[in-house]
Amino acid sequence: MSSEQRKPLTPAKPVGVELVFLYPCPFCRREVPVVAPVKPAMIACDACRGRFPIVPVDDRAVRYVKLMLAGGKAAVDPDFI
Repeated sequence: MSSEQRKPLTPAKPVGVELVFLYPCPFCRREVPVVAPVKPAMIACDACRGRFPIVPVDDRAVRYVKLMLAGGKAAVDPDFI
């Protein structure tokens, strides 16, 4: 099938949402992205490889934001629907 005969793809809609928190590396100051860490953890900086502990975020707040965004559906631009 040639590319001229293919139907254009319909844009995909989100089926979920995650919150990414940025933690400053104490060694190199790079902001390290972490997906909603709800438990204390040690993370490694992807730039300098330094490991450091992080403060967790509130699980209830994360669940609230996800609920308010309807799993990402409420954040969709209405002009694309």
